[in-house]
Amino acid sequence: MAQRIAKVSLDFIEDTPTQKGIIGANVIAKMTENAIDFPSPDVSIADLVWANEDLKTRTQQAVNGDIQKIEERDASEKVWNTKFRKQALYVERISSGDKVLIAKSGYKHTDTEVSPKGKPVAGELEAWGNKAKGSIHAEVNPIANTKGIVFIASNQPINNNSLVVKNNQLKMSGNNNTEMEAILGTKRKVDFQGLVSGTTYYIAAIAFNAAGAGDISNVIDVTAP
Repeated sequence: MAQRIAKVSLDFIEDTPTQKGIIGANVIAKMTENAIDFPSPDVSIADLVWANEDLKTRTQQAVNGDIQKIEERDASEKVWNTKFRKQALYVERISSGDKVLIAKSGYKHTDTEVSPKGKPVAGELEAWGNKAKGSIHAEVNPIANTKGIVFIASNQPINNNSLVVKNNQLKMSGNNNTEMEAILGTKRKVDFQGLVSGTTYYIAAIAFNAAGAGDISNVIDVTAP
């Protein structure tokens, strides 16, 4: 059996902005300490420092939940992802499968990963009316490779044609009477509150990660109590 060649793990792309700040600082420190092993990096250390400090600052500023600050943090994270991914590929190129050299860079190695993980698969959804008036409970099975889940409740049928995720925005086509509630989070169980009692809602969920949004789950229609 042929021996697997170590590659640089790109799992860090799916970490939180806070975790990325820690990872970035470690990569910067290691590559600076072992500069002789990394003489001509594709991204300068100064550029990595700038990207890492910018992400850390904007992550802290977004803690209060201000929408504009969150958008600025997300934009900074995209820049961070690009620079640290590019540097990871540089380390992989010159390491030629040497685990020790990869470790000297501050990145982690993997024997099997050849690219970032793909989008999550479609989840298996369950939903039912709660005892409370206007409340519907929804949950999906555990989904691997997931950063977060969007749960949707609409008074109009949901399918792949009516529901579209584009440019990180969730849109649903329909008539002027279409109403949609969406809950975004990391938990796989949610409760919709304040729905119109006696109205039938169509419930669905979409998991996402750094690679993008996965396929829509099965759709369940539930009449709000």
